[in-house]
Parts: sequence; structure tokens; C-alpha cells
Amino acid sequence: MKGLAHIGVLQILAENDLYPDFIAGTSAGSIVAALHASGVSPLKMEEIVTSLAPHDYIDYNITGLIKYILGLLLPKYNYTLDGLIVGRKIEKLVNKWTGGKVIGEAELPMAIVACDINRGQKIVFTNQTLVGPNSEMIISNARLSEAVRASISIPVTFVPQMFRGIQMVDGGLKDIVPVMVTRYMGAEYVLGINLGKENYETDVAGIPQIISRTLDILIYETSATEENFFADMLLHPEVPDVGLTDLKDAAKIIRAGRRVMRDNLSQLKQQLGYEQVTQISSPTYTRRKES
Repeated sequence: MKGLAHIGVLQILAENDLYPDFIAGTSAGSIVAALHASGVSPLKMEEIVTSLAPHDYIDYNITGLIKYILGLLLPKYNYTLDGLIVGRKIEKLVNKWTGGKVIGEAELPMAIVACDINRGQKIVFTNQTLVGPNSEMIISNARLSEAVRASISIPVTFVPQMFRGIQMVDGGLKDIVPVMVTRYMGAEYVLGINLGKENYETDVAGIPQIISRTLDILIYETSATEENFFADMLLHPEVPDVGLTDLKDAAKIIRAGRRVMRDNLSQLKQQLGYEQVTQISSPTYTRRKES
């Protein structure tokens, strides 16, 4: 749900005629990246979100839970519970929103990050040739919805995505804000959006929120050095600590993305090579150089 802040960021950029040449996303960010790379406008994304109900995208693993309980009661019946949410619903939705496109059909250079939970290897779904280390597994022949389903698979909360024999989970375990991947695609300037810097003012309750908070503490703090090194601008929207079903907070989260981007818009334009032209009514901007 925090990932809705990315929509607000893209809205402010679009309103100022600023459009990314590259986009990369991890976990919730992978959904926004996939939609944007498919040509879905930020305003359309907000329309999509506001029309949803939790049952549209959450399919609890009831069958798996029953089998797991039976396994505890009947020793000969062995069954492992790999996640609380199956994930088929959200994969189908993303497939619908992206028009069923495969990665190669994306309209701009993009990357989505997942993780091979068995080997600890970073998985990068991309339509680009990456100029970087060979430690990542690069996948280019998959549907955008498959890449997203892998990237959002928060351990224990979602059942891992089985993709061609590889058990994939949330890419945040390896690269929560994929600024380095964006560099490897060829970006000269990188704007990073980090959603994990909340003040932890809200107490967590329930397994999904406990897991999410734990991952936030472990992952966001340890990835700070990489983000600061590879990102030219790193923004931290003030998003509330919300759960997967808290659609009532959707508008608030999108506004948080709009607010942080609006507050840093002048600096972004300056760094991108725009010159401010003073007018009586309001400032406009012209480019000093191509980028």
C-alpha cells in the first residue's frame, strides 16, 4: 500500500512535463514500474486504485492453511505452509492492467527486481542489457505480471512465485530501492524513492504487519549506503504505516508522494539542467542541455 506514493511522484513529474527515460521498481514499486512502462498514466493508476476493494487483489491461502493444520494433526500427512496469500489475484490484475505484455513489449527501458530465495541471488527482469556485475540473473522473456508477482512476494505473507523452477520472493531482500540497476541500464541521472523511512509511530498487529515492519528495519537501513552512492536525488515520502487492506489511506499515500516531489521539484529541474525564466505570473523552465 505504501507503494501508492510512487503514483503521486509520477503525477507531479508528468504535470511538469518531466518523463523518466528509465524506470525500475522493487516490491510495491514493481507494480507502478510495470504499469508506467506499459503506458498507463499516473492519473489512470489512481483511478485504478480507487476502484479496488481488498477482495479484488487478496486471495488468502485458506486451502494451504487447512492442509498445514491437518499435517500437524496427522503425522503422516506432510504439508508446508509457504505463505498466507496465494497471489494469483494480484498477478491477474497486473496482467490485465499491462495488457498482458511481456517485458520486451514495454514502452520504455525498465527493470523489476526479485530474489531467488534458495540461492540468495538477485533476479532482474529487464528489457535492457545491463552494464554491471554478473552476479545477477537477468530474465527478459517473461510477462510483466510474472515479474511483478515475483517481486512483491513478501516472505511468509505471500506464497513464493515459482518461475521456471526458481522460487522467487520479494526483491527488497536484495535491492529495495533499485537505483544501482537503473544506473546499469544507462541512466545518467537517478531519482530514488525510499518508502521505508517512516517514524514507526504506529504499533503493528498481526503477522503481515509484523513481517513488513521487520523487513523495513532490516532492509532499508542496510541499503542506505548504496542508495546514497548511486542516486542523484533520494526522496522519502512521509507515508503512514499501513496494511495490505488499508485502501482508506490510498489518497493520503498518493498525496504524500505528490508532496515530497513538489517540495523538491525546483532542485530536480535545476539538477537536470533547466534554467528558471522569471515571469510575473509564475515561473517556467527551459532546458540548458539535452539529457
